[in-house]
Amino acid sequence: MKLRSISFAAAILATATALAGCGTINDGTTHPAATGSTKEVKKILFDYPFTALPVYAAVVKHAQEEAAKQHVTLELTNDNMDLTQQVTNLTTYLNKDLDAVVSFPADAASLENLSRQYINSGKYWVSYANSMSTQSALLGLSAHQSGLALGEHAGKWITDNLGGTGKVLIVSDTTMRFSSERTQGMVDGLKASAPNAVIVSQQAGVTPQQGLSVTTSVLSQYPDLNVVLTTAGDAAQGAYQALTTAGRDPKDPRTYVGGLDGNAYGLQRMQEGAFFRAQVTLSAADIGKAIVDIPISLGKGDTNAGIEVPITLLSADTPDLAKYISEFSG
Repeated sequence: MKLRSISFAAAILATATALAGCGTINDGTTHPAATGSTKEVKKILFDYPFTALPVYAAVVKHAQEEAAKQHVTLELTNDNMDLTQQVTNLTTYLNKDLDAVVSFPADAASLENLSRQYINSGKYWVSYANSMSTQSALLGLSAHQSGLALGEHAGKWITDNLGGTGKVLIVSDTTMRFSSERTQGMVDGLKASAPNAVIVSQQAGVTPQQGLSVTTSVLSQYPDLNVVLTTAGDAAQGAYQALTTAGRDPKDPRTYVGGLDGNAYGLQRMQEGAFFRAQVTLSAADIGKAIVDIPISLGKGDTNAGIEVPITLLSADTPDLAKYISEFSG
């Protein structure tokens, strides 16, 4: 998956630090949307380039529901996984009647000038996942922590079920700090809990189609592949489909597929007792609510409006698994 020449990572930089309310721009001056001054927020732009990912529809659904409750208009860009289009769309909206933008900066350096222009024009800029030097607040997602939780869970499963010597494929993307931290977290967790497991391949993939393609390719070389971990739950869907298409029993006791971010297909297989064994995710409802609530809080003068959304590890034993399936069904 590429944004022109820039490969996309999983749906959603961690931010262990809630850089949330970094209110001034690093040029020594003070700007209207960075001072904590109040303004009514009535129109918010949500700019998320990964529109092809199933998780996007789920997040948008909850953001639209929250916008309706708050009597706020929510507009959406259609970047079509293209960095050039993202820049074009954000440039167009800069001159429109708008109070705030919540944007996932696929390439933060390319958008720093735009975020500065938004804030200079009195609009709030909320960075989604990827922190920027110039922002009004951050909607943070725990990248390394998410990956670590999945890696540790998979490693424990390998130790308990494979004697600690499984063969592992990691489907990831390391072109952004966000995805690199997720990937490193998975590797760290895996090494800590199953040090003798072997990572036989690490390849890029985000969408179900990419997860399917990568896993099919690796299976041709390693037909006894035991474990697939992905930095996107949507890629894990494709990995699961590749394994079952290759003849793996859906309830094979020696196979493990897990991913980051919620994916309804994977959660449904999990509920059925299949080898789709774990997802480390955030609540789509929590994210959708934050997309609306953070700009509104900024408008009320809250310079610490940003948040870091907590993660949850989901497995077949999760009591409220059905709730998450509903949330991510879009």
